[in-house]
Amino acid sequence: TVDHLGREQIADCPTAVSELWKNAYDAYARRVDLHIFDGDVPVAGVFDDGHGMSRDEFVEKWLVVGTETKAGMKPLPKEDRGGLRIRPKQGQKGIGRLSSANLGPLLLLVSKRKDHKFVASLIDWRLFENPLLILSDIRVPVVEFQKKEGLFVALPQLFEQLMNNLWGSDADKDHRDRVTAAWKAYDELVREQEKKEGGSGKFESPSEKIAATIIGSAFEESHIKKWPVWSEQSENGTALLISNLHFDLEIQVRGRMDDSAANASRDKFFQTLSSFVDPFIDPTAAIQSKNGPQFDYSVTAWKNDVAKLITSKDKDFNLSEIESMEHILSGKIDEEGVFRGRVKAFGEWHDNIEIVSPADLDLPTRSDSRVGPAELYIAAMEWDAKNTTHTKDEFSHFKELAERYAGFMVFRDGLRVMPYGRVDNDFFEIEYRRSKNAGREFWNHRQMFGRIAISRIDNPNLRDKAGREGFLDNRANKALKELISNILMQSARRFFGSASELRQELLPEIQADYKKQLAAEDINKMRAKQRKDFKKNLKAKAPALAKLAITVSRTIENVEWNSEEQVELAQEQLLEYRDELSKFGLGSAPANLGVMEDDYKSYRADATTVSSALTELYEKTQSALENLNPKSPREMAERHVRRNAAQLHHRIVVWKRTIGSLQTSEFSRVKELIDQRNKIFDQKMIPVLDQVENGKMRLSAAFKLMESVRGNLDQENENLFEPYIGALESLQESIDLESVAIFGMEEAAELRQEVDRLNSLAQLGIAVEIVGHELESYGEMIGAGIGQLSEKVQATDAVASIQLGFEGITDQLRFLSPLKLSGHSTQRWMTGAEIHEYVYKFFESSLKENEISFEASDAFRTMKLFEHPSRLFPVFVNLINNSRYWLANQVTDERKILLDVKDGKVVIADNGPGVDEDDVKSLFTLFFTRKRRGGRGVGLYLCRANLTAGGHKIEFAKNGNLRLLPGANFVIDFRGAEYD
Repeated sequence: TVDHLGREQIADCPTAVSELWKNAYDAYARRVDLHIFDGDVPVAGVFDDGHGMSRDEFVEKWLVVGTETKAGMKPLPKEDRGGLRIRPKQGQKGIGRLSSANLGPLLLLVSKRKDHKFVASLIDWRLFENPLLILSDIRVPVVEFQKKEGLFVALPQLFEQLMNNLWGSDADKDHRDRVTAAWKAYDELVREQEKKEGGSGKFESPSEKIAATIIGSAFEESHIKKWPVWSEQSENGTALLISNLHFDLEIQVRGRMDDSAANASRDKFFQTLSSFVDPFIDPTAAIQSKNGPQFDYSVTAWKNDVAKLITSKDKDFNLSEIESMEHILSGKIDEEGVFRGRVKAFGEWHDNIEIVSPADLDLPTRSDSRVGPAELYIAAMEWDAKNTTHTKDEFSHFKELAERYAGFMVFRDGLRVMPYGRVDNDFFEIEYRRSKNAGREFWNHRQMFGRIAISRIDNPNLRDKAGREGFLDNRANKALKELISNILMQSARRFFGSASELRQELLPEIQADYKKQLAAEDINKMRAKQRKDFKKNLKAKAPALAKLAITVSRTIENVEWNSEEQVELAQEQLLEYRDELSKFGLGSAPANLGVMEDDYKSYRADATTVSSALTELYEKTQSALENLNPKSPREMAERHVRRNAAQLHHRIVVWKRTIGSLQTSEFSRVKELIDQRNKIFDQKMIPVLDQVENGKMRLSAAFKLMESVRGNLDQENENLFEPYIGALESLQESIDLESVAIFGMEEAAELRQEVDRLNSLAQLGIAVEIVGHELESYGEMIGAGIGQLSEKVQATDAVASIQLGFEGITDQLRFLSPLKLSGHSTQRWMTGAEIHEYVYKFFESSLKENEISFEASDAFRTMKLFEHPSRLFPVFVNLINNSRYWLANQVTDERKILLDVKDGKVVIADNGPGVDEDDVKSLFTLFFTRKRRGGRGVGLYLCRANLTAGGHKIEFAKNGNLRLLPGANFVIDFRGAEYD
């Protein structure tokens, strides 16, 4: 009976581990750990920090089968609960401890109850396999000791006493005679049985195997030091050390191997023991956290003293990781079988969802068969990328998570009920329904994270089978199966599956977004390629271009124009240099050059130098031709025609060679791709045909699966080949796809920047609105305060500065916000001299410190303008501040800023580094700046805005007679200005 209930009855090794963990939970442990140690004789240890056992409890309860229910009739004393709330009992029949026989035959048990001695016992479960022994003949050795070191002192005594179960002892002759006779007869019985079954090789009797295990086993301190009691982290707990391990445990400390059975065993071990504690309990919810299991677990394999964590509560997934999935079914099932809760479909929540029980289901109501309330939570997503609302990263993350943790599990009082959730278990017939119509039924056992949560109090009729292979097949179990199956079917039809109207409505838009996403990814790839190619070309070609610039300059210096031959030589060199220059194309420059900006500026400068030099060489050649009197003008012209034709032919040959190479390579690639795509459907259908032939799949189901696979592959093929054909057709029309793509990327980049600027501007507008509202009342206070001052005080420069500053603030806010702010802004005649003196005084210390000359011409000083000072002064302050900044960072002998008048316009000029040609178009754009510190890109934007408010215009002078100095030159066309 003991052998049957332990070694034979429990379904498998990982289920046996889960039973021992539940025993630890019932002992009010806060955590339980399984450690597997390698070695000549591998050893496993199950360690907990529960209340432990005294010697009497071990003998009277643990060694007595079926005591669990009796022991659980009265609550455990508070001091044994270690501060934990009362836990519902997981054990029912008092046989879970026997599952340790499934881990390995030899068990060393050590337990410690607080304020009691250690107790230890040694058991070999194979003793119970001998049917010729009676139970009283098997004597289990038990010892007590005060300190932990006593274990290894007592261990030889335990081994010796255990051996007496094979050979007996001289102290009890009758017992010795009985056990030796029983083992002799049993060994012979097994020998005869093996002969009948055709066994071959050396025979080892059961008693010899037991003796060899006991003698050869070596429990060491390194095996038990992970026990919290041994490391003195806990005052109580129980340790189970097992030797001669089960295959499922031993392979955990082996390396990966080609043995498919071993790898399948590893996977099953992980599937069974991961998510042992309900991961769907929200740890952030205070009430749930308090009522949760408060129980941790782990499995660790030790190989050469190196630990490998196989699973643990912390390593498993949790609710926070999956609650962002696009499909969720969450709610409660009441005693009437009605589901009430929420549904998230394609990322959108639907509240107050109700699914009633099937009309043909007669729910049991008797106390011995009724089904109580349960909680249901399922998270899933679309497993075809084109149908999902998730981002690419989310899709990959959830898919990877599902490969390890997906399943539909059952939890009772927070702990896992086996074997629900494993691949080989389809109790709720999810896969069976999918085989009929995968699209309509939607749910997929390996692609969903789900659980049913029940409690023993509410569902006493959902009881485990003795072997822990699911619930007993009673009426309550059948009713639960029907209820859950109905909820899965109804939710699939209403929200998720192919029959759902919601799916049919949303999917076209989702798939269109997916195509846009693919296009965006292609754009990003092209942008990355463009940047990479540009950087590579810049790095490779810049030195050569610099050398070409020097070579061309020297040629121009040394060329002579005295004869027909010299002119023709110059023409040849001109063509050669032009041909060379054509090879220095970099492709389109990225919108944001970043660290390449300085190198690109130097490159462009060299390119400009070469182009200018070639232009000069051409002009000199033309001039020389005018002065020549060649012997035969036609012959000279023909030679030049041949030179030009040869240059054109050479470039065409290079392009032809490149195009031919690319076409050959692409033809081979496309041919190989087509061959692969032609074979995929047949490859996928071979297993289906085998299943049809073996009767494992109905013909109708096979045809539906074929249709589904064909449709998916056809869509994939269309996505591959239609864009390719479209690209070839565009090439036939001589459409420059690269230019179109680059233009689109640049336009998109500019639009994104514009959106960012508008967002920033919107935030600024909100801030202005708030500040403006407050300044209205403050303005009234300032105005009233100034009005109360005496006329003499109001006439002082200090009050005038306050008035000017206040008017400036209110003027800016009038422009930025449609608020009626207090304070009156005066408009008056101003001279250029006044502007120059004001700005000079504003920057006086900084100009002197940086040795910057700030001059104004007589024409500017005598200029007159009727305008608001608070509007005009900030314009010049911003412009001069920009010049001051760039000049301060410029290494030059003389730094100069000039205010002048040219052609009836005011020019603000400096001899700083100037403005890059590519930046001119963005100068007056909000938030555009090239300053490395302190720049916000607002100054020039506000300059233009202030001037526009007065009807004036400002622009940047790129060339012409308005460029007064070699740096930055800003030109203002003042409306109504008077120039003397």
